[in-house]
Amino acid sequence: MVSASSLLLPSSVRDFASCIGDGAVRVADVAACTAPSSTRVSTCSSSSSTTASSSSPTLSVTVSYRATLLAAPAPPLQLRLTWGHSPLGPTLSFAPSPTARAIQLRRRRGSRSLPSGSSSGDENGGGGDESGTTTPPPPPPLALFWDLTAARYDPAASSPEPVSGYYVVAVASAEVVLAVGDLAAEFVKAKFEGQIPRARVAPVSRVERVVVSDPAAMHAARVRFAEGGPEHEVSVSCAPAAPGSGGGGDELWVCVDGKRAVQACRLRWNFRGNQTVFVDGAPVDVMWDLHGWWFREPPGCAVVMLRARSALESRLWLEEEAAAPGFSLIVQAFKSPP
Repeated sequence: MVSASSLLLPSSVRDFASCIGDGAVRVADVAACTAPSSTRVSTCSSSSSTTASSSSPTLSVTVSYRATLLAAPAPPLQLRLTWGHSPLGPTLSFAPSPTARAIQLRRRRGSRSLPSGSSSGDENGGGGDESGTTTPPPPPPLALFWDLTAARYDPAASSPEPVSGYYVVAVASAEVVLAVGDLAAEFVKAKFEGQIPRARVAPVSRVERVVVSDPAAMHAARVRFAEGGPEHEVSVSCAPAAPGSGGGGDELWVCVDGKRAVQACRLRWNFRGNQTVFVDGAPVDVMWDLHGWWFREPPGCAVVMLRARSALESRLWLEEEAAAPGFSLIVQAFKSPP
């Protein structure tokens, strides 16, 4: 099994990933997928009339990036941005590694320097411990620049992540290791006069935490499953089964670009599961865990993850995939703010 810590996934996803066996994997085409109830569908339209128009407010959006330096022989940097809400408005936090404590960027515009080794919490700065285990070297010093003064947000999405008018840029070892926002390229050109190379940067995971006040609400996210690939809209919803369908109980729907990719019925029995769909000709594993939603008191969260496989991976969670996991979209849904 793969080391879950290397996938930059939340603990709830790590817990249920090991419960999914190869026997549960099935391949379906997104354009004409076969649901578990053997009902062939072409569009994502819920039995509830409110699903298409109702959306869930987003508590936070966390995006993790992997940056491979071009010149320095160092392990890839793993950077994390978290967009959230506060009584004063949207917030932004930055973490220079998966294990680092996030730094809240309180000013709307500014810069900050992070010294070498500040992300690991290891006072020894790498090397080895008493057991002889080799620890990775600390990341290089990092300079962070951001400007959210003109950031614009989508009022319909109720998301703390801006859609335009901003930039977040990080530089390490004289290379740009992060450039997020529509104004990032302009800032880099003006700040460094275009004389600085860009590291190979790719998003690793995107975690969206939402509150589902309406049981029939639909949450949508726009992602790219492959670097340089087309953008897709992924929507997740849970609604009562249609009358006369024979399914009974609630159903989980996962749709890609308006086409139903997954339909899981009888969720109180099938509260964990997975299927495989093809997006842009490549396999994407869809996994869900609704145990905390149904059976914990107070209720926990429901987790739905879509994870792209890389060229190295022929089935779910291969050991060879630890070094370079495919992109993951994780939706964590709560009945009330945690």
